[in-house]
Amino acid sequence: MSKMKAAVFYKAGDMRVENVDIPEVGPNDVLMKVLACGICGSDVHSYKLGMYIQKGQIMGHEYVGEVVKVGENIKGIEAGERAFGTTIEFCMECYWCKHQLFAMCPNLFNACTGYGKPGAFAEYIKIENVMMGMNMFKIPDNVDDISAATIEPLSVSAHTVALTNPQEGDKVVILGAGLIGNGAMQIYKTHPIEKIVVTEVSDLRLEAAKKFGADVVIDAKTENVLERCKQEVGVGPYHFNVGAMADIVVEAAGAPSTIRDSLEIVRSAGTIAIVGLPEKEALIDTTKIVHKAPKILGAFGGDTVKAIELLKNKQVNTKDLVSHVFSLNDVKEAFEVQSDPSKSIKVMVKP
Repeated sequence: MSKMKAAVFYKAGDMRVENVDIPEVGPNDVLMKVLACGICGSDVHSYKLGMYIQKGQIMGHEYVGEVVKVGENIKGIEAGERAFGTTIEFCMECYWCKHQLFAMCPNLFNACTGYGKPGAFAEYIKIENVMMGMNMFKIPDNVDDISAATIEPLSVSAHTVALTNPQEGDKVVILGAGLIGNGAMQIYKTHPIEKIVVTEVSDLRLEAAKKFGADVVIDAKTENVLERCKQEVGVGPYHFNVGAMADIVVEAAGAPSTIRDSLEIVRSAGTIAIVGLPEKEALIDTTKIVHKAPKILGAFGGDTVKAIELLKNKQVNTKDLVSHVFSLNDVKEAFEVQSDPSKSIKVMVKP
């Protein structure tokens, strides 16, 4: 059997580039040569702390590939075409599968690409049980490889924005300007909202947010975020306290402090979407939830079709959010750079 290079996780901080078998393709599978793979925030948590994965895992789910082998039962895609896909195995027996809430299946992370199944920090990736338009999607010719490798996180941005149902005149605050936060900001700008404010601790990410359309950026290192939000989106008095007046708050930083801030920045009866994944538990004052009665949404999942459409129509620019590109041999350095928001926005690995 032929071999390929892949980055194999052993334990927190220990990832090794090794030669492993190129996956064999069954009648319902597609094998792709990986062209580029981005490092997700959850990948960073896995690398630093061992969260979500086990020893022997090949991570990587934000990628684009070139098809090299197609199973005999697969129609609609051929060798030489570019695509993005995900292996997903639902148990089909739990409450959520029976109610067609498949994203909530407890088996999801045991058997999907980059979690349980081998991911794209490798020269090749196999996607199993391919259904075109469901778990595999062609890449339009006018979308470059680097942009295409951001389809997965951009799909999360698109899903998050749709969940919050923005209305004309809304004031939006986004906490965190990594690729998902910045992507959401750009998508909100395609709606007739009144103002969008972005907060960050990274100068690099703040500059990108301003470049791509944020009306206001707030440096969370040096400024009082709540007071600045009051200035920019209005003062929002509520029972026993005074917060800000954001109609929508997107928590995309994944930090306990920003989760707490979201409850003060949102107006009473506003909407909070939490998409960031903190490494530590967030201690919050639940009386604010009672007295302000916001709609709090967990933004899990993505809209791949919408993400591809946004890139194809040039409504969103993610290519310029890619701050670094490393070879697969330098994958550990790539993870170290992605772990430092002062140095990076999105880091890519190109086998």
